[in-house]
Amino acid sequence: MDPNTSRIKDISIGDLVTHVLYGKEWVGMVLGFKDEEGSFGTRSEKALVQIQPGTKFEGFFKNKVAAKDKMNENLGYVTTNWLFKIEIKDAKFRPSRREASQSRGKDSSVS
Repeated sequence: MDPNTSRIKDISIGDLVTHVLYGKEWVGMVLGFKDEEGSFGTRSEKALVQIQPGTKFEGFFKNKVAAKDKMNENLGYVTTNWLFKIEIKDAKFRPSRREASQSRGKDSSVS
């Protein structure tokens, strides 16, 4: 098993993920994986997830998971089969500072 990739889902370390029960407002970054002894099938793998600051579920691990799966309020383990990778489709990127500056006119300055 590649320690940087889930064996259950198409998720790797560094991916942003959401939780099937909490929806798209639950946003975390995968930092690692571990196998849970005594568990079977898709429930045997857990992902170490850092909840992103400023999101609705900041502080998620404070009260929502067992003590053995909690590292701190925003860092803990979640069973991998509950997670889905966030993929950006048809993203509209904002222009670079230089392009934005040029569109405002030659007299504009960027500090």
